[in-house]
Amino acid sequence: MATGDTDRRKFLELMGAGAASVALAGCSGGGDEQETTESSGGDQTESSGGSDTTESTDDSGGSDDGQENDFHFIAGQVFGTLDPAEQVDYTQGLAAQNLYDEFITVDPESLQPTEHIAQSWETQDGGQTWVFTLREDVTFTDGESLTAEDVVYSMERMLAMEAGYSSFWLDYLDAESVTAEDEYTVQFEFNQPYGPALATFVQFYIVNSAVVQENEQDGDYGNAYLQNNSAGSGAYVLDNWEQGNSIEASAYEDYWKGWDDNSFDTFRSTVITEQSTIVSTMQQGDGDMTDQYMGTNAYEQMDSFPNVRVPEVPQLQLLHIPMNTQKAPTDDVNVRKAIAHAFDYESAVNDIVGGGAVAAGSVPAEMAGHNDDLEPMSQDLDRAQEFLDQSDYTVEEINEIGLEHVVVAGTELQRQIGLLNQSGLSELGIEVEINPQQWARITDRATSEESTAHMTNIFHTAKMPSPDTFTYQMYHPSSFGSYISQSWYTTDELTSVLEDARSATDLETRLGLYQDAQELIVDGMPSVFIANPPYRIGINENVGGWSYGGVMSFDWDVHSMYRDGDGRA
Repeated sequence: MATGDTDRRKFLELMGAGAASVALAGCSGGGDEQETTESSGGDQTESSGGSDTTESTDDSGGSDDGQENDFHFIAGQVFGTLDPAEQVDYTQGLAAQNLYDEFITVDPESLQPTEHIAQSWETQDGGQTWVFTLREDVTFTDGESLTAEDVVYSMERMLAMEAGYSSFWLDYLDAESVTAEDEYTVQFEFNQPYGPALATFVQFYIVNSAVVQENEQDGDYGNAYLQNNSAGSGAYVLDNWEQGNSIEASAYEDYWKGWDDNSFDTFRSTVITEQSTIVSTMQQGDGDMTDQYMGTNAYEQMDSFPNVRVPEVPQLQLLHIPMNTQKAPTDDVNVRKAIAHAFDYESAVNDIVGGGAVAAGSVPAEMAGHNDDLEPMSQDLDRAQEFLDQSDYTVEEINEIGLEHVVVAGTELQRQIGLLNQSGLSELGIEVEINPQQWARITDRATSEESTAHMTNIFHTAKMPSPDTFTYQMYHPSSFGSYISQSWYTTDELTSVLEDARSATDLETRLGLYQDAQELIVDGMPSVFIANPPYRIGINENVGGWSYGGVMSFDWDVHSMYRDGDGRA
């Protein structure tokens, strides 16, 4: 396969640097230690920042012959929402990344948090108060300036909705904690020192407060409106969204980052769930990029095509099977340990994922703060039987209750993982029902412990440059109700350690606490921790500018890419 834009040695060096403090670009004053990362216009818009289709011009990039330069992303899972305050997965992040601007971004070279809408900052009170200065040249797609009031409203909205990544801030901020000091200065006053504060802001997207407030319905903070309209300052303006099918957007001519001649005039994503159809679409030159959730054979096929390249780089991702610890029979830790020991990890990594490494706990091995004392799991049917014998359930009782294993429908890799789990458990006499479902249904079921399946295949990618995303976000009660936390697992001790980690402003102390949390997590075995897979996607040879972004969906920033050639190869 082709070599990726970030080679493994550079990546590992960057991740290892997380154990030291770094000087952050755009940062003034403060002096607090921060983690390095491990690990987006048309001519006519409504004054409301709505979704009318626009005609692109040469000013917004594209080809010189007047033809639209269209970027076509092929997604294997549907978009559950277009509201940036609700986004939690890769496709939802794709929409947020291209229709809105994040407050802080990730530098693609250093993989560190760096300036974006906020261009500088300082800390006060030992890291409890953060003061940000905003860029003054950012406009929303209705032409109005982005100001401190929009930042304040966007955070108030996040906290009130309690959706998406709001758990990053719910325990540390309230509506009165975020204030506009002047037109372009915002102050965040946390109720306690918050170590990973800067890292969290990479998932904080800014909305046009005037437009959203004008379109609120029954206290929904404009949520219904934002399912069919965009109200951001991003590079693209929403034209159309067909839930479960496609999203279409046009370039915002006055985007503050500007445009190159070969930038993409339009951006669209089409949902295709059949792997063979995705591969043939790329082969025929009808697509520009795929996601990374297909089976190994798909990438090997695409890499053999003269018009497609397949970069492969390490990534900060966990493939695991969370087990619902609040539902019988997976509420029994011995049942969970039996399931974990019955799984064939080597086959999963070598034959299904096609690379990477067997996971050792919840935090990817390449991320600073990973607990190196943890050993990767291996299949041991005798050990599995020992745990099963210690459980409160007999095999007959387990089969009578029934075990449901949900996989994403139409995805071959997902199906194979389900079959591998089913095969291992059959050696113990345990029956498993494999239930393929659409991603939107899976995320909906994850909102309550009663509706969450016993087991679900999940790819969990870093949501911010910190081990917090693989610990607190998965196992702290305030994070429950998302596909990320489908095990519904915590203990009083684990909760306390996770809270201590977040409040530690010293980096070494914080990483040590995250390592302690990983041991507690493995003791409770809330997941089958399968793999840290490599990152692979299919890219048309005539797309330039792509780089791995470290944090989920940042590698799908269409504005950073361009057409390098005459149409698709």
